[in-house]
Amino acid sequence: MINRFLDSPVKTQDFIWIAAYMDGTFLSEFSYDSQNENSFYAIKKDQLIRFGLVGYGMNLYYEVLGGTFKLAGQMVEVIYKTNEKEYYLTGQQKMYNDIIQYKDAEATINALVSSGTSNSVITQYNFGYKQNLQIDDVNFNFKAICHIPYGKPIYLSLKISADKDLNGRLCVRKNGLITEEFDAPLQANVAGILNWELTM
Repeated sequence: MINRFLDSPVKTQDFIWIAAYMDGTFLSEFSYDSQNENSFYAIKKDQLIRFGLVGYGMNLYYEVLGGTFKLAGQMVEVIYKTNEKEYYLTGQQKMYNDIIQYKDAEATINALVSSGTSNSVITQYNFGYKQNLQIDDVNFNFKAICHIPYGKPIYLSLKISADKDLNGRLCVRKNGLITEEFDAPLQANVAGILNWELTM
């Protein structure tokens, strides 16, 4: 993404989000020069080309045109296949710029201490997008979130629904090769979720 910056500039977070723009500029969650925090809502979504996280010397992001993930050097694509058709949920010539990012945190409170102070600790970083896709005669709602938990493997949660019944399989393709296929029959307007673990 931004190969000059692969680590967080602040000690309070191991990963930070970075929004890369078409003109070669970027906005990071914390500025690399001043360490000041920038607002997620200041991201110019109409000018995005990449969005994701950097930390621990890694780039984890997706290409806004097409929604393909690039996770620590691995390209990940998602396809829904029936016996008749393949529906590419990533790779469409659309801007997947409805971006999502959030953090999971836990706080421990000592109830025996009158001050009731707590320390919150980030346990997981998350980023991705949601996208509506009209592919041939099917309208899909697709949400893909990359989760980076502490002490566990990185995984993608893939949420999909369609406006008609489909009897198909959800296929995850890594570096151009079909890695895994999962039976994923869809009932019209009912969402299904698959968690797929990234192997390095």
